[in-house]
Amino acid sequence: MEGNRITRARRSRLRAILPPALATVLAMLALPSIAAAGPTDWTELRTLNIAHQGGEDEVPSNTLYAYERALRIGSDMLETDINTSADGKLIVIHDGTVDRTTNGTGAVGDMTLAQLRALDAGYWTVPGKGTDHSDRPASDYPFRGVATGDVEPPPGSSPSDFRITTLQQVMAKYPHVPINIEIKGQADETPADYLHNAEVLADFLNDLGRTKGIVVASFDDAAIARFHELAPQIDMAPATGGVAGYVLGNTPPPEGSKVFQVPMTFSGIPVVTPEFVDKAHGDGYAVHPWTIDDEPTMKYLFGLGVDGIMSAQPMRLEKAMCNMDVSRPPLPKGSPGKHCTKKSSIACSVRANGLYLGDGASVALRRRDSFDSRCAGTVTLETKAGKRLAKGRFNFGWLPPSESGLDRRETVIDSTPKLKKAIGKGKPIRAVVQPYDAFVTRTLFETTSPSAG
Repeated sequence: MEGNRITRARRSRLRAILPPALATVLAMLALPSIAAAGPTDWTELRTLNIAHQGGEDEVPSNTLYAYERALRIGSDMLETDINTSADGKLIVIHDGTVDRTTNGTGAVGDMTLAQLRALDAGYWTVPGKGTDHSDRPASDYPFRGVATGDVEPPPGSSPSDFRITTLQQVMAKYPHVPINIEIKGQADETPADYLHNAEVLADFLNDLGRTKGIVVASFDDAAIARFHELAPQIDMAPATGGVAGYVLGNTPPPEGSKVFQVPMTFSGIPVVTPEFVDKAHGDGYAVHPWTIDDEPTMKYLFGLGVDGIMSAQPMRLEKAMCNMDVSRPPLPKGSPGKHCTKKSSIACSVRANGLYLGDGASVALRRRDSFDSRCAGTVTLETKAGKRLAKGRFNFGWLPPSESGLDRRETVIDSTPKLKKAIGKGKPIRAVVQPYDAFVTRTLFETTSPSAG
């Protein structure tokens, strides 16, 4: 429909806000190009749960713990970011500095691998919120100190899983798992960093010899062009200029491109529209929108038939895919997880039943996941209209694998006058369960309150 298309006026507006350097890039993109000769048909791998940084809203970003957990809860593909250390190692980290995610300070490029490995990569992680430097209680940072041995690691993991890792370690651990590698730099203003990292990555992948299931991406057009020049056998996602040329000027993306990895909008202008997805598929390109963390948008994208979704909350994405019974490819060889189905439990989900009057309301909870994680959160007792009557917390702690899905607890919620009144009248009350922060959206289980006594 005409209303969904990017109009000529919108194109002019987008050109005005793009960096001036892109004018040259767009001119270069006017040359004909063909799809990459890589061995992976990304349009056949529909629909992928792509764990952005391993799920940085839920667990420490770009750590081995994050990647393993994401795969265990059903993710199909990992998304990583790389910078280069002072001793030439490819470091898996989003930022060009260690300040935001670790207990250290300084540029990644100024530190050796040994210095980087000494840091705590989970120091600032608040599960459900991501990296948070605000004034929060220490208990909100459950991963702080695991890397240094001061805190016991979750069952099935080790302190090293919470340290900064290398791309070599990730690729060695997951040789068959699809992976997206984004070329980063110290800052957007340092294009030389991007080019250097592109060259180091090309050398690494050429030596590795693996081509299947890899996509290399970057925001920097020059970096992605340099990478393709050195490693033409690896599939790519076009950078900012390549996407702009395709959207604005109907120009094919640079040679080697196989996947469009794009945001929903750019400066308020829609990018992922039905027309865009249909055109990309018609031209042989897959579409992986990022970073999608709300279920309404996830469901909208499933309806468009995108090939994968990148999410900082892969558990939430897995739940949405489960509820909508989205078509999935087989899990990659060696994956430790399984796909969720409507008949299977979702990690960290709980059930609530049993409401009794006394000094408080006793709510029985049962966790049904089968992976090592903390399962904690709140139970809110509400009327059907959503009026809050009382609220309490629950905490299962970490679940050892041997206790998979068998743990049951009760939490007592202090009664309030509103709750007593509702129970006394025998009104239906529902228990709204919010698992630990944003692990999954709230799940409703209705229960009819018994009469007083």
